[in-house]
Amino acid sequence: MKARAQHYLHRFATVLEFIIAGVLCLNVLFYTFQLLGSTFHIEGFTIYDEFKDILDMAFTLVIGVEIIRMMCEHSTEVVFEVLTFAIARQIVIDHSYAVDNIYGVVALAILFATRKYLLPAVQKKFVQGDAAQEESEEAPV
Repeated sequence: MKARAQHYLHRFATVLEFIIAGVLCLNVLFYTFQLLGSTFHIEGFTIYDEFKDILDMAFTLVIGVEIIRMMCEHSTEVVFEVLTFAIARQIVIDHSYAVDNIYGVVALAILFATRKYLLPAVQKKFVQGDAAQEESEEAPV
């Protein structure tokens, strides 16, 4: 009985996760059209006066897309990509203090070091997958 309940809860959580990802995807599409309308100064769209605002919206959309991927794939590699984009967005968009930029660069360095040295199985899997794909492309059909 307990295993059956866990199975249904897991299935419900997965379906709910995909519904949330779908709603998020619709929002990302909507704001992408808003960004395009702003770029071409189409009447009725939000007009961003500064390039910084356009970058802010573009980075936010990219992070939204990565979050959708994270909700669908459930891999540590995607989580690292989301964190990388979020930190990069903070460094590029927010120019409050130089110390904040240094913190962001240090955070990125820690993130890359963590991915390289503490998650070697993830990298080996991707490297082996790429090598296997190259071998299959070279093999005669």
